[in-house]
Amino acid sequence: MRDQASTLRNLIQRRSADAPTVAGVRARIVTFTSGKGGVGKSNLALNVAVGMAQAGARVCLLDANPGLSNIDLLCGLNCYWNFGHVLTGAKSLGEVILKGPSGINIVPGASGLLELAASHDLAEQVAAIETAYDVLVVDTGTGLTETARRFAKVADITFLVTTPEPTAIADAYATLKAWQGSVTSMPDVLVNRAGSVAEAKQILERFRQTVEMFLRCPPPSGCWVAEDSSVAQAVAARRPFVETVPEGAATRDVRAIAKRLLAGAKPVRTQTLLERL
Repeated sequence: MRDQASTLRNLIQRRSADAPTVAGVRARIVTFTSGKGGVGKSNLALNVAVGMAQAGARVCLLDANPGLSNIDLLCGLNCYWNFGHVLTGAKSLGEVILKGPSGINIVPGASGLLELAASHDLAEQVAAIETAYDVLVVDTGTGLTETARRFAKVADITFLVTTPEPTAIADAYATLKAWQGSVTSMPDVLVNRAGSVAEAKQILERFRQTVEMFLRCPPPSGCWVAEDSSVAQAVAARRPFVETVPEGAATRDVRAIAKRLLAGAKPVRTQTLLERL
């Protein structure tokens, strides 16, 4: 078995060789959550991560979905070691990192970050991730879990994924209502499996009106990913659809989201991800 610890070490060394390290410059954090399961949240997190990697970014995907982690299955990997083994001291963080499609790296069991004790060594390992990568994509559980809320609070951008189904839209709204006062920035509503651009825009406009009327706060921004039969085929093949169908409708929309996420400079922070969590 290949030494996965070398992945993190090589990334850190390559980062240092490419440019001088700027104090406080850290990876952009992008979180995916949803009001309910079954809306394609994890698949979108994976494909957006791959899309950014294909655009030249160094991307690490944290699978922080408590109890339902399946990113490894979506990209044809078989994961045994995860962040829980880092907490017990059985493995180092570098040893549990997986090499995923298009060069992304995956940290399975990353919901354990919330349980991390004040260990200097572990804190240094987590801090190294923020400087070794350009983007950390976090796949959380549904928005009503503590994991999702806390990651959303520290993220640079959070995508609240829904579908055109009324139950998915209602649960997405319930998440925003539950987050009121505890999350500093409004998430972007991402309509997955949109039948058309017109349908997606209609859903987003109704969502904005409901938020303004009942929550009395600024309406969320929005985006969408088209309904595409190739997505189900890619899931069955255990590969990201941006790789299997590079010209597909869903791939086009995901690439547009990835391009937007990579625009602008990386954030400068005084605290690490662990400290903020």
